[in-house]
Amino acid sequence: MTPDTIEQFIDQCIHGGPATTAESQAAGDEVFNRLALDTFAYQYEAVPIYRRLCDLRRARPGSVDHWSRVPAAPADLFKEDWGTTLAKPTATFLSSGTSQGAERRSRHAVDQRGFDLYRRSSLAHFEAVGLPDHPGPMHIVVLGPTAATHPMSSLGHMYSFFIESLAAYDEHGGAVVENALGAEGDLDLNKAIASLEEAAATTRPVLILALSSTLTALFEALRTRGLSLRLPADSRIVDTGGAKGGRTFSRAGLLKAAWRFLHIPAYLCIGEYGMTELLSQFYDDAFYSRWSGGLTPRAKVGPAWTRTMVVDPVSLTAVEPGERGLLKHFDLANFASICAVQTLDLGVKKGNGFEVLGRASGAETRGCSQLMSMVTTDGAS
Repeated sequence: MTPDTIEQFIDQCIHGGPATTAESQAAGDEVFNRLALDTFAYQYEAVPIYRRLCDLRRARPGSVDHWSRVPAAPADLFKEDWGTTLAKPTATFLSSGTSQGAERRSRHAVDQRGFDLYRRSSLAHFEAVGLPDHPGPMHIVVLGPTAATHPMSSLGHMYSFFIESLAAYDEHGGAVVENALGAEGDLDLNKAIASLEEAAATTRPVLILALSSTLTALFEALRTRGLSLRLPADSRIVDTGGAKGGRTFSRAGLLKAAWRFLHIPAYLCIGEYGMTELLSQFYDDAFYSRWSGGLTPRAKVGPAWTRTMVVDPVSLTAVEPGERGLLKHFDLANFASICAVQTLDLGVKKGNGFEVLGRASGAETRGCSQLMSMVTTDGAS
């Protein structure tokens, strides 16, 4: 496995290949499988703590014949010292650390090549699933982090990629963007609402980038002020989840509020699922399905260089279709870290992708907990 091979495959997918995992799998995943096994062999040798995990699972290069059987590293492994310099990092992304404290945050180091690929792949998949209608330059309102306010947030960098590539420019050459979330997490709702009121008086579509909690705060503020705006046609919301200490409406509540207060229909409310440990993201396919002539149930779909399976929380083996379990991802964009990542997110296969059901409880994480306990004992490095 060489980074060149992975990068060429991803770029082929970006430029004319399948837009989503479902379409890629429909065409067959022989190339993906070969690249996944080659990457597994490389990462087995390069990352000592991952090699230990694979040995505990009795899975080694040559003994595994399909990507689905490659051992997945628990997401918590990204909180450990790997004892390796797989890539000389130019950026290190940190998780929020809200559940276990800042000192126990996941760390995902990427080199310049990986960072550039992260930018290309993030934009490509969002444009394919979230902007298939090519609405043109947009008025962007940001209710979340950016690279400027949160330089170690992978989400912040993703938002900044969107701003740089998708924002409209005014007659003075300035980007039509309103950043309403400060570095300390302070949300300026007055600024956000003023920007939306300005946008409502134009025909330029609006792109709102928000956390679930900041989106909820926006809707509550509009309700309190008795405001209901009619944003231009083709406006849309990207909800990247996350409470970040604030309360949130249910998914159904957010969709209803988007129509009531901003006149944005549910199919243009695009939920995103991502994590610090992965360099690829998954998006609701409701609008993409509608635009391409389908009527599939709303589900999260990934780009063609990812695969997702639902596994039993104890055995970590695949469950039957329709059964709930933990989400396991394989992301080729992670070629400079670990591609196979086991999450503690509960999900179920649905439509062309999967639905996220929430976070697993302690009783539902026994397989991951036991594996993590074994792999981080003395001698792991």
